[in-house]
Amino acid sequence: MMNTRTAVALAILAALTTLTPSIAQENADSGSAARVLDEKIEWHIPDPENHRPRELERLEKAKTEQDKTTETYITRVLARVDQIRRETQLRLSLEEAIFRALETNYAIQIASYNPAVETTRVVEAEAAFDAVFFTSITNNHIDRTSASQLTSTSLELFNSSYGIRKQTATGMSLRASYQLNRTKTALSFQQLNPEYTSNLALEMRQPMLRGAGIDYNRAFINVAKNDHRIQDHTFRRQIRDTIRSVEELYWRLAQARRDVLITARLLADFEALYEYLVARQEFDITPVQIAATKADLEQSRAEFVIKKATVFDAEDRLIAAMNSDDIDLADDTEIIPTDLPRLNPLTLDRLGEVNSAIDNRTEIKEQQLRLQNASISVGRAKSDELPKLDVTFRTTIDGLSGTADRSFDELSRNKFHEYFVGVEFEVPIGNRAPKSAHYRARLQHDQAVAALQKAIEDVILDASIAVRRIETTYDALGPSYESANSREREVQSIVARAERKDLNTLNSELGARRGLANARRNMLSAMVEYNVAIIDLQRAKGTLLQHHNINIPKP
Repeated sequence: MMNTRTAVALAILAALTTLTPSIAQENADSGSAARVLDEKIEWHIPDPENHRPRELERLEKAKTEQDKTTETYITRVLARVDQIRRETQLRLSLEEAIFRALETNYAIQIASYNPAVETTRVVEAEAAFDAVFFTSITNNHIDRTSASQLTSTSLELFNSSYGIRKQTATGMSLRASYQLNRTKTALSFQQLNPEYTSNLALEMRQPMLRGAGIDYNRAFINVAKNDHRIQDHTFRRQIRDTIRSVEELYWRLAQARRDVLITARLLADFEALYEYLVARQEFDITPVQIAATKADLEQSRAEFVIKKATVFDAEDRLIAAMNSDDIDLADDTEIIPTDLPRLNPLTLDRLGEVNSAIDNRTEIKEQQLRLQNASISVGRAKSDELPKLDVTFRTTIDGLSGTADRSFDELSRNKFHEYFVGVEFEVPIGNRAPKSAHYRARLQHDQAVAALQKAIEDVILDASIAVRRIETTYDALGPSYESANSREREVQSIVARAERKDLNTLNSELGARRGLANARRNMLSAMVEYNVAIIDLQRAKGTLLQHHNINIPKP
């Protein structure tokens, strides 16, 4: 069964066939039909720059045939269209506009730093498990009075220690240190003076409850990695949004430029009518009728000024979105879009488009990672709520002698050992702070769950609206095109009447020309909105980068 979009496409081609019978043989070839369709659309709503060569030929022909009416009309249209021309012209395709934006857009450049910044945070979190070398050297000289011969009045203490400590993923802290102490005293009973002591200590400290486990101790690393992934998705989303913005601005510029030509044509028709009425004011046209026509003419002139400013605004917005090195907002550059909005129908499956959006939208992936971070925080807070129970084991090898070398030699003989085993237990009375932190973490986790659900619902809504918008805008293409053709036939019929026209006929002609201009604007708007709807669907599905064959390597 034929779907609505296919029927609309055939309706457009059928409308063309009624105007151009030779197209009937070309409809078998879809490529030829598409080319003819583009040509007819370009005839209705051409770009001013593409329109210029054809109008210059008509102008030369009118001058040769001394057709003053046509010559004046074309001259006025070209003069107004020339008001949007600039000293430098740049013909720009949509693909080139997107490429320029990818290269130099400031928003993309800013977002591109965030994944690298988060990479440093990952390294910073992993560095918590790096081994640390430490050393400490002190020298303490004591000179004091003493009331006992067993207490020295002069004492010099030199202490030095060197070692390495490391934290493991289970929470265990390892420490290996070597200490060399020198004691020199004035005490006469001291057998070794100075006295050198050496000891090698190996210590392990393992949490059994609070702070124990790989999940707890690697929590900051996992969070940092998730934050890096979030920023990577955010970077891709920025690229997606920028491409979507550039493409819409491109089509809006194409629309604004064509609208200027439509308005210039209508204004030239107004001026011709007004001059015709002024020439007949001494016969059958009253001052009131001339004044009314003059008011409409001035209103059309004001409308043209607005349309012209819209073109300049659209150019500046597109230039600002691309941020190209060779195009500056201060430059006098005219951007001429070379692409025509696409008109081919799309085969859409609403459920499939929604599923694609759920699978590809970065907003959902970002929220899933935030939910993972919230789960990690809950686990860490739950561990912090437990009592502290740490077990410590330390063994020490000692050496003693009158010199530092011999003291180390004694240590290396492994004769004197010390062993230490300790258990440390601690629990805050009431334990209110950890319990409150745990409760807060659970609330934030539930909040993240709700945020994920909302993100999914928003994506489903976004995709559904985008599908419906494509269907609606495409369905409007056929009627808008047929309306423009009908309005054109209406104008031709009125113009073909008697040469000496009464006021009612002139007003009918003016109204018909205004209706034709509005029909062409509506057709132009329908085409642009259809193309914007296409990119909105790709954005809603999260596949806009694939749509433009843009590949960003995964980190």
